[in-house]
Amino acid sequence: MIRLIPTQKPVTDLVREFADGDLAIPEIQRDVVWKPEQVKKLIGSIFSQFPCGSLIFWEPRERDSTLVRSMIRPERLKQYQGRLPKYFLLDGQQRLTALASVLLPRPRLKEVLAEIEEDMPYIFCNLKRFPDELEATNDCSGYSFPWLSVQEVLDGSLSQREDIRTRLDDAKLRNITMQAQQLCNYQFPIQIIQDRNYTDVAEIFERVNSLGTPLTGAEIHLARLVPYWKGITKDFREYRRELRDKKFDLDLSFLMRAITAVECHTAQIAKLTQRMAKDRLPPKHLKRSWRRARQAIDRVLTVLESELSLDRARYLPSKNALIPLVYYITQDKSKTKATRQMLRFFIFSQLSERYGGGAESTFRTDFRVLTDQNDTPRQNLEDLAKAASADARQYYRGLKVRPDDVSGLPAKNVMLLLMYVLMRQQKATDWGAEGRTLLRDIEPADMHVHHIFPFNFMVKDKDARAYADREELNPSEFRAQINDIANMTFLRNSTNTRIGDLPPWQYLLQETTKELRRAHFIPENRSLWTPERFGDFLDARRALIAKAATRLLKSLK
Repeated sequence: MIRLIPTQKPVTDLVREFADGDLAIPEIQRDVVWKPEQVKKLIGSIFSQFPCGSLIFWEPRERDSTLVRSMIRPERLKQYQGRLPKYFLLDGQQRLTALASVLLPRPRLKEVLAEIEEDMPYIFCNLKRFPDELEATNDCSGYSFPWLSVQEVLDGSLSQREDIRTRLDDAKLRNITMQAQQLCNYQFPIQIIQDRNYTDVAEIFERVNSLGTPLTGAEIHLARLVPYWKGITKDFREYRRELRDKKFDLDLSFLMRAITAVECHTAQIAKLTQRMAKDRLPPKHLKRSWRRARQAIDRVLTVLESELSLDRARYLPSKNALIPLVYYITQDKSKTKATRQMLRFFIFSQLSERYGGGAESTFRTDFRVLTDQNDTPRQNLEDLAKAASADARQYYRGLKVRPDDVSGLPAKNVMLLLMYVLMRQQKATDWGAEGRTLLRDIEPADMHVHHIFPFNFMVKDKDARAYADREELNPSEFRAQINDIANMTFLRNSTNTRIGDLPPWQYLLQETTKELRRAHFIPENRSLWTPERFGDFLDARRALIAKAATRLLKSLK
């Protein structure tokens, strides 16, 4: 008898079952995480007792254990001594991981979500305006009373904190504790699917929605392929491990698009599953297409590193821009590839946010150009590069980067990509008196986007606060300016820790040379290294970066 069991679970039970291994996210699910603002909105909605959607669990049958084991990351199996979960989460991954990031202490979150923990934001609340004022950030430095992480509010120890009790009256503390408990007790509606085979579950997986966002990505189609192409998740997992060793981490969606492009001459992943169902392609055929896709990906990454000094995927605003290049590589049979056109398309498509929204529509348009039988693959790529260049010119007239363009938060910011490329080309190194290491030799996990004017220093220093008052910046605007990309550079984590909260006028002369500062676009005017002239420092650095970025774009015209 097929059953669909309705029930409810409080937030604390959901997170506990997830952390204890009783509830798992199948490997076919996406690795991406919500943006900080989305996590903040979810927490705010729960505090307000708004509806936040339901979750869907699948309870596998005992005879599905072999398939279930293939759908779980080996790291997760090892963590729980090979014990299989009771439930798989089919819908609600983003909400569950967001809740885990807020309720679990960071060390435990790192164990449970090792692959995405560093991307999970911190949520802070203003205790004096709790829970109405929340902030989401990827950098927790600089937050002091009345700001406190929501995780610390929810762990039940708030009333034991003497430093908090002396600043808030008992009535306020009781109110915070009560509202925190309401979040922990918030009940999510859950539907548990029982006695269904995997084919049915894959069909359900395709149809469900997550907070209004249809699940139409790679994870759906991979779920459909699993029964027919055994070992596909293992193949993807092993190749992703190889890519991470090369400092490129490309997700399932990317790999699915790549093999779809090779097999179906389009980037719409649904076409692969449709063809699979229609033509019953044998695994040997698919493996051959996967091998071609893998070789093409390797070739594209080699071009980016050798010609552009781009050796990691971490700073790419969109990885989708690589898919047309992968397809081109598989189609052009000549020994010498059109590397300049590849670079033109890659850079210009990132600048114009070509795949920033409506990616499926853009892919359809681009693949009509790439598959034009009236021209050669090389000419098709050149036509596509011209189209991307025309789009980029709408954002950057004359392909000139203005100083004002070098601004905003680092996340998904194309200027961070250009800064990394330019610093690599200028042979920038880590800082320190001895044993400087080139940026290319720093492992991704050890690379830190460093505040030149440290966050903690700026929010505490009286001269910095006087600057903010003089510029009439409210606290949120001042923090945004400190976190602006013009105040960032790339260093080792250990170097960033060593510098700590020292002001730039104090540490730059000890940590850097004139040549090294030039490679990191640090203005040489030392009067700009003071908090009183923070705005002038940002303007000067923006001008230096913009000038170098413009030279790079002009070289690709």
